[in-house]
Amino acid sequence: MQKIVEFKRRGFFSNGIDVDALNERIYHLNQEGWKVISINTATAFQGQVTAYILLIENDEL
Repeated sequence: MQKIVEFKRRGFFSNGIDVDALNERIYHLNQEGWKVISINTATAFQGQVTAYILLIENDEL
């Protein structure tokens, strides 16, 4: 089964995406049996990254 997940948690003191929290989320997904296939960025009009889009899959049918 494949699934698309949007991650857009921002750091408390920064304007950008909290990459440490993203890495933590990916770690937990791996622990739950999900495998990250691809990571893409979602950007605003001026090119600022507003979110990450993850394509994940597991072996369930």
